[in-house]
Amino acid sequence: MYELALFAGAGGGILGGKLCGFDCIGAVEIEKYPREILLQRQRDGILPEFPIWDDVTTFRIDNPECNEYIKRLAELENLIITGGFPCQDISTAGKGAGIAEGTRSGLWGEMARIIGEIRPASVLVENSPALTIRGIDRVLGDLAQMGYDAQWGVLGANDVGAPHKRARIWIVSNPSESRLQRNHKQCKIPTKSRSIQSMGRRPGPGKWNDIPKPGYVRNYHGVADGVDRIKAIGNGQVPAVVELAWEMLKE
Repeated sequence: MYELALFAGAGGGILGGKLCGFDCIGAVEIEKYPREILLQRQRDGILPEFPIWDDVTTFRIDNPECNEYIKRLAELENLIITGGFPCQDISTAGKGAGIAEGTRSGLWGEMARIIGEIRPASVLVENSPALTIRGIDRVLGDLAQMGYDAQWGVLGANDVGAPHKRARIWIVSNPSESRLQRNHKQCKIPTKSRSIQSMGRRPGPGKWNDIPKPGYVRNYHGVADGVDRIKAIGNGQVPAVVELAWEMLKE
């Protein structure tokens, strides 16, 4: 399955997509430093080569600079659009404005527009668990208006053996006709004891703690460290959680 990654960040979600078998063929990311990380990952062969656009608001079918590219994406029968739109106005650490026009989290509207223009085979959305009380009705409603059904659940990094929780909401959506016109429903994520850890597919916390911290402060040859590293990772996704969420919600 081909992937268009919106709000791509430094590529954690794209690496997760690789674990799912996705082949990223395009990304959109507004921050300069994460874009440079994505380019470096392409140069060192960790990620395939793909174009990177810098703004979801201008990534539109009526923009001559990307019109033909978007049309080609719309012709693909096996495309997934992924993205974790900004959570600042949804998270409990924010002001709680929700998905309102003019807010950063209101960029969901741009993601919904892109989904409507391209009509992908699948959609994968990631955000703060607070979306359940600050906007999930809008997200599911927009998807339903475009003819997409959805399943969702909350899953954290601790569910794949990481020594931190980092709970996130995950929404997988597919065209309603391929899902027998089923209504939206929540997918109950199994408890940690029933996650893929029990099948021996992920290391326990000890393995995570054994990973050494790089000695450098900042560079473009690895994942950002220092201030840039904190920001990029704080906004990013844990690849193994992407894989687990997709496997549990796609059917």
